[in-house]
Amino acid sequence: MNNETLYTIASILSDCNYSLSEHLYIHVPFCRYRCPYCSFYSTIYLNDDAKNQFVDALIKEIEIKNFLLSKKIKTIYLGGGTPSMLSINDLEKIFDKILINHQLDKNAEISIEANPEDINKELVKGWQKIGINRVSLGVQNINEKHLQFLGRKHTKKQIINAIETLKNADFQNISLDFIIGLPEENIEDLKNNFQIILDYKIPHFSSYLLTIEEKTRLSSLVKKHPEIIQDDDDTIKNISQWYLWVKNSGYEHYEVSNFALPSYQSIHNTSYWTQKNYIGIGPSAHSYIHPCRLWNTSSLRTYNSIIKNDKLDFQYEILNEKNIFNEYIMTRLRLKEGVDLADLTNRFNKKIAQYFIDQSDKIPKEYIIKTNDKIYLTEEGWLIMDGILVDLFL
Repeated sequence: MNNETLYTIASILSDCNYSLSEHLYIHVPFCRYRCPYCSFYSTIYLNDDAKNQFVDALIKEIEIKNFLLSKKIKTIYLGGGTPSMLSINDLEKIFDKILINHQLDKNAEISIEANPEDINKELVKGWQKIGINRVSLGVQNINEKHLQFLGRKHTKKQIINAIETLKNADFQNISLDFIIGLPEENIEDLKNNFQIILDYKIPHFSSYLLTIEEKTRLSSLVKKHPEIIQDDDDTIKNISQWYLWVKNSGYEHYEVSNFALPSYQSIHNTSYWTQKNYIGIGPSAHSYIHPCRLWNTSSLRTYNSIIKNDKLDFQYEILNEKNIFNEYIMTRLRLKEGVDLADLTNRFNKKIAQYFIDQSDKIPKEYIIKTNDKIYLTEEGWLIMDGILVDLFL
C-alpha cells in the first residue's frame, strides 16, 4: 500500500518536538546469493540497470529526508545486503548528495559492511578517498566446514587476504563478524576463529549466536532435521570460553554481542542502543525520530517506482510510554553500563524507575548486578536475556 497518499513524514511529526538526527543508515539490498540463515531484506543482484535505478532512488530519498538530518553528521553506516557490491562511482554519487546540505563531524565514523571476496586494493583506496574509515567484514567463520553450512562463498584464504589488504592500506578501524553455536562446533573451532582476531590485532569484532529465523532456508532445514542444532549446554560452554578469551586478551565486552579495544566501540550502533534519533535510507530501512518509528517498504521494485514521484512507501508507529520504556530497558541492558537510574528517572518518572528497581530484585543475583546508581546484566545474564526482560517490562 502506498501510505504516502494518507500521510507524509512531516505531517506525522507536526505535533512532535523532535530533534534532528546525527546518524544515517543506508540499506543496500543487493546480494550475489542469499545466505540460508539471513532474514534481512535483500534481493539477488541481477544487472547494473537495477543497481543504477536503486542508486537514483536512494538519492531521491536523501532529498526527501534532508530536513530530518542535522547539519553535522556523526555517523554513516552502509549495511545490507552487500554494500561492497556498489562501485566507487555509486558511492561518490550518494555521498555527494548527502554533503550538499550536510557536513561530516571531524571525528565522523563512516562504516561499510563488506564480504571478504569483494575486497581489493582499488576498492579500498576508493573507500578511503570518499571518507569511509571503518570496515565491517562478514567473516562469520574461519573454518571451511562451517562456512559451507552457512552458505558463505568465501574461503579462509580470502578472509586473510581481505584483512591484509585493509591493513596494508592502513585501515585502522576494522571489525569482524562471527556466528557461534554452529552444528558440531567445538572449542578448537572457536579458537581458530579467535586466533585471527589476535594475529591481526583486530580492534573490534561481533559474535552472534546462531538464530533460526522464520522463513529462511535454515529454518526449513532445522524443521526437517532438528538434531543438527547444537545442544544448549554445549553452546553455553563454548560462548563462555569465548568470553574468557576476550577478557584475557584485553578486549571490552561492551555490548551483548560486541567486543572492542579501548576507543573502538561502534559509535553508530551505540546510537541505536542509547535511543538516539537515526534516519534510515533504502528499501526496508528503519528510522527513529522520537517518539516515532518509520520503516520503508521491503520491496525494491516498489521502492524504485514510488520514489520517482518524490513519494515514499512507508509505515510508521508512534510509541507510547510503555513501548518507549520497554525498548529503553531492552537496549540499555544490552550494554555493559546497563541502566543508569538517574537517567531512567529523568526520562520517565520516579514511579516507573521504582517499578524497574523492584522488578530487578526478582532476578537471581548471578544474572544481574545492582549498585546505587546502575543496574546491569552479567555475562551469564546476557545469555538468558530474553527471559529476564519478560520480568522487567511494563
